[in-house]
Amino acid sequence: MKRTIAAIALSLLSAGALADLIFEHEGHTFRLVENPASWDDAMATAAAMSLGGEPGYLARIDSTAENNAVLSALSAHLSPAQLANSIPNDASEAPFIWIGGSDEAREGDWRWSNNGDSFWRGDFNGKPIAGRYTNWGVQPDNAGGAENALAIGLANWPAPFYDLGSTGQWNDLEADNQLLYLVEFDTSVEPLRASLNEPLNNGVHSGIGMIRGWALSEEGIEKVEIFIDGDYAFDVPYGDPRSDIGNAFPDIDGASTSGFSVPFRYSTLSAGQHTVSVVVTDEFGAQVERSSRFEVVRFDMAYINKANTPNLDWSYASAYSDFITVRSAQVGDQAYDLVLAWQTRTQSFEIVEIIRVD
Repeated sequence: MKRTIAAIALSLLSAGALADLIFEHEGHTFRLVENPASWDDAMATAAAMSLGGEPGYLARIDSTAENNAVLSALSAHLSPAQLANSIPNDASEAPFIWIGGSDEAREGDWRWSNNGDSFWRGDFNGKPIAGRYTNWGVQPDNAGGAENALAIGLANWPAPFYDLGSTGQWNDLEADNQLLYLVEFDTSVEPLRASLNEPLNNGVHSGIGMIRGWALSEEGIEKVEIFIDGDYAFDVPYGDPRSDIGNAFPDIDGASTSGFSVPFRYSTLSAGQHTVSVVVTDEFGAQVERSSRFEVVRFDMAYINKANTPNLDWSYASAYSDFITVRSAQVGDQAYDLVLAWQTRTQSFEIVEIIRVD
């Protein structure tokens, strides 16, 4: 549809926008690509994608259940700014997402791009072909004579009367509009697996330790990101040897080198509770997050140099069960009581409590 042209201010996505949405329905995988493109460019990009050896294509919708599943997933995922970045240059003032229908070859002969199946013939007074599913608004109308590409609406349109289509219905639009687009694959996505082994959940950490774990996907791992208390901190190198994971998943390439690890100075964090999260992204764009909440115990100094090496000349120790208590350890000008506990995972005693002695 097309009425008088209106100027629309778009809120552009930042480089740190949410990752592409990936969801499944009845054995098919869908990926929402959040870089706006024309319909032709979206179709070409979709065809260049693959999942499990299956090529992608602009989504085809064949039932009410599938249309509802697509609408539900898109509506739950997209922010107002993202929706504003997918509004066509007409007067609808509503966001749309490209899907795979077109009548570019012959006006009024609407076909799916994945295999050329005809699903509609005519304008809004036309009829479906071979009983195939459609969900047009008061469309298609080929307003302006060049609306040859299919999109699904994510709001009622057009303002102010909203009388040509409602949320979830289809519209024919000019193919050079820059919209987000939905890619479909005729296969289910393999699970992206990941585990954060350290820091230990509900554990206690001090000084210098490790952040480590493993991640595995048949599509390959693109990146492993670390977040500290919700804020991005750094990426972790991927590819450490993990024979245990290789033995557990012998049929997945790269399983034996699926580890990631990096030294981390826990003493740079304040004393108390903290959370480390790892966000793993595979080459397909799927993501998984694993988190660990732990306690940091520390001396006043984040790093103790040689001149301030702990002095135990006036200290005394006691032991009970698998705990050792050291009282009045001197670090610089400050005295501390220290509690050490046996840690099975490291096979050593580690500091689990540091108490200032004032």
